[in-house]
Amino acid sequence: MSDPTAPEIARRTYSGIRLGVVMVILALGFAVWREIASSPNACVQRSLSAYFYTPVRPVFVGALLLIGFAFIVMWGKTALEDAVLNIAGLLLSVVALVPTLDANYCSVPAAAGGGEATSGAAQISDNDLIKANADTVARSFTALLFALVVILVLVAVLTLKAWADGRTPSPAMRVAYIATWLAAAVVVALLYVLYLDADDPDSAFNQDVHGWSANIAVGLVIVAVFLAAKENRNDPQRHRWFWLYGSLGVAMVVTAVVFKGGDKVGLFSGWLDSHATFVVEAILIAFIAVFWIFQTIERRKDRAPTY
Repeated sequence: MSDPTAPEIARRTYSGIRLGVVMVILALGFAVWREIASSPNACVQRSLSAYFYTPVRPVFVGALLLIGFAFIVMWGKTALEDAVLNIAGLLLSVVALVPTLDANYCSVPAAAGGGEATSGAAQISDNDLIKANADTVARSFTALLFALVVILVLVAVLTLKAWADGRTPSPAMRVAYIATWLAAAVVVALLYVLYLDADDPDSAFNQDVHGWSANIAVGLVIVAVFLAAKENRNDPQRHRWFWLYGSLGVAMVVTAVVFKGGDKVGLFSGWLDSHATFVVEAILIAFIAVFWIFQTIERRKDRAPTY
């Protein structure tokens, strides 16, 4: 008979979710590689997000939704880390469901572009892409907004009930809870307001929401990496994790600055000039997998956070 005081089920569930994130990142990488290998002339899209318009779509969408879910449900060691990962997970869900318009480098399937598929570099207009995917985006994005609103309401009700029953955290923790909830609520409200203009092809929803959400989400993950380093800074027994997280955070920042900044100022030429976004996205999502592996190993025996 198992020891009822040992949280084996919780620990295995925790480990399963964490390892699942790494597995779906590997699955996404494999699916993209297979698509590149099977495409004419081994064509590589200009961004990882552009694989939304290829047979990789189910893996791309599923992977980002699962990663976003894990970021939201897995508690951080501190209230700040938890809040950062919650918002990052929310935004990754948006990235999964609101596609990029950068889909003109390789051949685009008819279902994605609203016309016949062509070989070579298909020139599908942004308006055609928006129109062809409008119904899909509308159904999935409104479902996401509905789910997020339900979660926000449920969290608020359960938290207020817990506080009314006397399970009251410290004043600082109350402020942290409220701030996190308000931040998520503001993001959801802003997304809803932007979605109201979804019928306009030139609206910020169609033109910018995908890119904004991706950039902010990755930025927040980098913040979480540095917060994890900070948590281990003053503990001699965990000092190696301070250096591992710190080095990983620096590597992520350098990657983003070199490739995104270099692309902006025209530093690259040839293939890299066209694929700087793909390269930086591929490297950063690999770094996210490394971060998740680090946390899985470092925290596998930790108790639940006290906040």
